[in-house]
Amino acid sequence: MEISTSDAIASASLLVSLGAAFFAKLSSKKANQIAQENLKLQHGMVELEISQSIENAKSKINEISIIMVPFISKERLNKITKEESETLDLYRKNFNAATQTLINYYDAACSKYIDEKVDKVRFKKTYKNEIRKLVENEDLKEYFNPLTSPYKPILNIYSEWEHLE
Repeated sequence: MEISTSDAIASASLLVSLGAAFFAKLSSKKANQIAQENLKLQHGMVELEISQSIENAKSKINEISIIMVPFISKERLNKITKEESETLDLYRKNFNAATQTLINYYDAACSKYIDEKVDKVRFKKTYKNEIRKLVENEDLKEYFNPLTSPYKPILNIYSEWEHLE
């Protein structure tokens, strides 16, 4: 049986084409794996940034709270001087600003959750209780009025997690 030159060329072309297709598929699979690893790395970096921001804001609130305690005690006993009262007012303003900063960090975190820039399962495990406590905190009620709140991402996540399970 004799193979013609054109048959040999066709067979070789077919083999090269099959090899190229196989190599392309293998390369594509490897590229997808690398892309998935990069996405996980990005999620991890975003989650670390969120965690650090929230913890720093909590720490600031705690620092201010500790400083305020003696002034509040004196205020309750009506033994606070005018100067101490003015100082306490400044600390209260700082405390409120720090609280808003903390809420802003949670809001940004919830936005990242909505935009799928974090691992949703891990985010929910980490922040479900914290977000519930935040939204249900009586002292923070003014921030989470469903009609007027600028913190819609927090409220949307809270609603999703608390009312659909």
